[in-house]
Amino acid sequence: MSICQNCGKEYQNGLPACPFCGMPAMNPQAVYPSQPQPVPQQIPAQKPKKKNGCLIAVLVAVGVLGISAYGASRNPSKDQGQVTIGTSGAESSAADAASASEDSGGSNDFSYEITDTGFHYYTNSIGSVEYYGYVEITNTGSSNIYLGKCTFDIEDNDGHLLQTDQHISTCPDIIAPGEKGYYYNSIGSTQIDKTVSLENGAKLVPTYTVEKARGEIVDYEVSDTEMRTDDYDKLTVTGRVTNQTEEDDGYVYLQVLFYDADGKIAAITGTSVTGLTAGSKQSFQCSTLFSDDTANAETVKSYKVIARKSYYQL
Repeated sequence: MSICQNCGKEYQNGLPACPFCGMPAMNPQAVYPSQPQPVPQQIPAQKPKKKNGCLIAVLVAVGVLGISAYGASRNPSKDQGQVTIGTSGAESSAADAASASEDSGGSNDFSYEITDTGFHYYTNSIGSVEYYGYVEITNTGSSNIYLGKCTFDIEDNDGHLLQTDQHISTCPDIIAPGEKGYYYNSIGSTQIDKTVSLENGAKLVPTYTVEKARGEIVDYEVSDTEMRTDDYDKLTVTGRVTNQTEEDDGYVYLQVLFYDADGKIAAITGTSVTGLTAGSKQSFQCSTLFSDDTANAETVKSYKVIARKSYYQL
């Protein structure tokens, strides 16, 4: 018997073509053993893959001020987001509802919210234009979170990039559940280039990464603190820090948060101490000289010192 190469049916040897479908015989004299034909396998239709979309998009109107935020969730312990803050140099301090949380059956192990933002620019005493901005992150989950890399872009009102700063500070690096942390620009990233035109306004666009922290928090004891105004009408905070742990710390960066009458951030600055060995105590002094120009004795009503062991997560 011969097997048709087209329809797979058997027919008698010697015929010039298949009597079932008319396919010419490839070799009329060939004899093929009878074989069971393979059953076509049905391949189930694949569901379209979910694309990373906006975690949330919210527009909050505060007078003439607009704030929006969105983030793309990458995995249950890491989130990336972007915030657009303010326009035309107007100050902003509006709460934002952007948030990210772990999608694991309702668990809030890794969860945070953007609870405040601020941005303005001004001309300093020597004629240079400086800006100040921050993003306040509140840990709403049950695990420590790590404030990763952040970039501050300055755009005009049409979205054109004017300047970018990639060395944005965090305060502190790691925050516990219920705590607030900050991305802010500090010394070295406060001036707007002289060649940048601000005729079309300016707005701050921070892009950040927040992760679930894999380490623990170590806070050093702070004591004997006092705030006063110095000879340059700047605020100075003095105090002492004690390493109450059993491990030496070669470098500790202390940060001071200054708050206005409403409890919102007026400025963030810091200083460092070196060689803080186990059980030792050192004094420190920190000034607002190189921070926001608007932070003074009239605007600042309270302060907080954070002496937390530096934390890096690769």
